Amino acid sequence: MFDPLFTGLAWLVSAFYALIPNYAIAIALLTITVMLILFPLNAKAVRSQAALTKLQPELKRIQQKYKDDPQQQNAEVMALFKEHGTSPFGCALPMLVQMPVLFIMYQVLRGLTNRGEDGTFDPKYLDQGSELYQRLHTSKTMNAFGIDLAETASKAVEQSFVHAIPFLILIAGVVAAGYWQQAMISRRNPQQNIEDNPMAKQMQTMTRIFPLMYLVFGFTLPAGLNVYFLTSSLFRIAQQWLIYRMHPELLPGRGNPPAAPAASRDVTPKKPTPNGGNGAAKSIESGRVTAGASAPRQRSKKKKKR
Repeated sequence: MFDPLFTGLAWLVSAFYALIPNYAIAIALLTITVMLILFPLNAKAVRSQAALTKLQPELKRIQQKYKDDPQQQNAEVMALFKEHGTSPFGCALPMLVQMPVLFIMYQVLRGLTNRGEDGTFDPKYLDQGSELYQRLHTSKTMNAFGIDLAETASKAVEQSFVHAIPFLILIAGVVAAGYWQQAMISRRNPQQNIEDNPMAKQMQTMTRIFPLMYLVFGFTLPAGLNVYFLTSSLFRIAQQWLIYRMHPELLPGRGNPPAAPAASRDVTPKKPTPNGGNGAAKSIESGRVTAGASAPRQRSKKKKKR
């Protein structure tokens, strides 16, 4: 069922390899192409996250107001999300999409490095007349920048530590890029907003754990997938920088915070003055007193003239 998709991505890798005959660069260019296709979805997730951050005061107000009525609280929260066109699911969707993309990339790379009986590659999903097929069909390694992209880091460590150094550097770069991305998100989401929102706390925990998963993937999967991980993480870092650069109002403290619905706003009456009336009544009364006080003075002047 997925073979046409595998074939299409393998064709892209082959086309990029024809332009620049380097396996790692071809995989990186394929990754950038996929990330560009997913860019609208990722951009929407960034905007949703920024909108949720600005909605935290109103969400907290709703939670406190309807703390004894979970059903009404949920209805108010959903109405607030609908009013401002955002949803916490929009933030989590790109992370969920990564899993099938990872599966597809793994299958494509596995197909490219499929081995025959003699140990050489017998690539799948590739046109046999392509340059990439011809290069792989007569080779047992997929070398790029001193790394066999068809080999796993665990097997490289078994050979020798020196042989595994390039693999370990690549994995370290992937993990560092993942935490760099997390640091960018944390700087744009104040800690108090995260503490007040259980869902945001869960998202923060997931983003902290997810880079550590790269250690498992990095050691057990072919190094070519680490090229995909590193390129996609760097792309997302650049993507976040670009979105906030183009839309600075998304940053905390920028732009106007969303107003509370008119029906739910508390109208606090004005504090009465010590005389028992409000400010306007007091001014009116003072005006009457002034007018009344000035009248006798005018009459006394007229009597003197007579």
